[in-house]
Amino acid sequence: MKPSATIIGGSMAGLFAATALSKKGWDVSVHEKVPVPLSGRGAGIATYDELADLVFKATNNNNVLGTTAKSRVSLDINGKIINNYDYPQVYTSWQYLFSILREQISNDDYFMGDDCIKIEQNEDKAIAFFENGKKKETDLIIVANGIKSELRTYVDNKAYPQYAGYVGWRGVVNEEEISKNSLETLSNYFIVVLPYNQQIASYPIAGEGKNPFKIGERRINWIWYKPVPQKKLKEILLGKSGQQFEDGIPPNEIREEIVNDLFKEAEEKLPPQLVELVKITKQPLIQPIFDLQSIKMKNGRVVTIGDAAFTARPHVGMGVTKAAMDAFTLSEYLEDSSNLDDLDKWEHSRLKESQFIVNRSRKLGQYLSIPKNNEDLIMPNVQNVLKDTAISLYDMEDYKI
Repeated sequence: MKPSATIIGGSMAGLFAATALSKKGWDVSVHEKVPVPLSGRGAGIATYDELADLVFKATNNNNVLGTTAKSRVSLDINGKIINNYDYPQVYTSWQYLFSILREQISNDDYFMGDDCIKIEQNEDKAIAFFENGKKKETDLIIVANGIKSELRTYVDNKAYPQYAGYVGWRGVVNEEEISKNSLETLSNYFIVVLPYNQQIASYPIAGEGKNPFKIGERRINWIWYKPVPQKKLKEILLGKSGQQFEDGIPPNEIREEIVNDLFKEAEEKLPPQLVELVKITKQPLIQPIFDLQSIKMKNGRVVTIGDAAFTARPHVGMGVTKAAMDAFTLSEYLEDSSNLDDLDKWEHSRLKESQFIVNRSRKLGQYLSIPKNNEDLIMPNVQNVLKDTAISLYDMEDYKI
């Protein structure tokens, strides 16, 4: 009889876990709380060789994952390139990567609208209970439903998200909507600009048409980090409807005056290419930045992976890569049996590496929060930001795992 796993969460981490274990001979089922197909709202993803290798293992897709920018640059307020760092890199979109992973899982094994509300376990089985009354017994439960997971408490009841003190305004724009002058810069580079106490970055990602990697049919992804104290965050997350949101806000609830303030600030602080990019974005999004660290990723027959276990700030660009590594290393320790004895070793190695990634992301983003205790704010050298943001683990000088 095949070993079996119930995977809670149908996004990247859950899909990587499902494909990795399936290839080891496991029966898997994926359960996603949201009742409609998931969408990354156009989010961009920086890729590395290690991620490309794991995507190939999961999908046998050896095609390029996205579009390439060969250099990273910074611009002055007039839009002139003032810094350059050569780092060829492939950038893809959340939606494109999700789609090729989702194709690997049968619809018979992927359940939408399945909200797991309780977990129990005994010596032989782990049991997942769902709000719709369904109950599922398997050898293993993998909690892969993100930073907001309430099921994480079954593994580590002391891990909770911590607000970093700043938000990321985000958006994507089709290349065809951008002026020729701006596109010449925006479509060719990973761009970083550092207004005081802030950072904005942009890069080209896959489009949504038949030729998603063709120049002119791609999209430009941007994210603008701005400090927002906790009290001010509450104001920003007050929706048009009057509803107070806590840790994120639906795009259609973002108040018009908040967006207009963003556009005005862009005109004051950003080079013209980025002013245009921000202002023609149809619906900018607000992403409060949190991080999360766990001291446990395993409790008997229940494990956590991806952002449900550790969430790093976006500057390291490691969310999807870390989730894939969690999933495939887990499958390697499990091999083709339901013997969980080796998972202590897996947990130890993933805790160590994940903590390194979270610590590094905090270091990269430390100047984006308002300083405490009257400390002086020290802005980083932009050349170092170009060199250290969203790079492969194996290019990090302090990586020794």
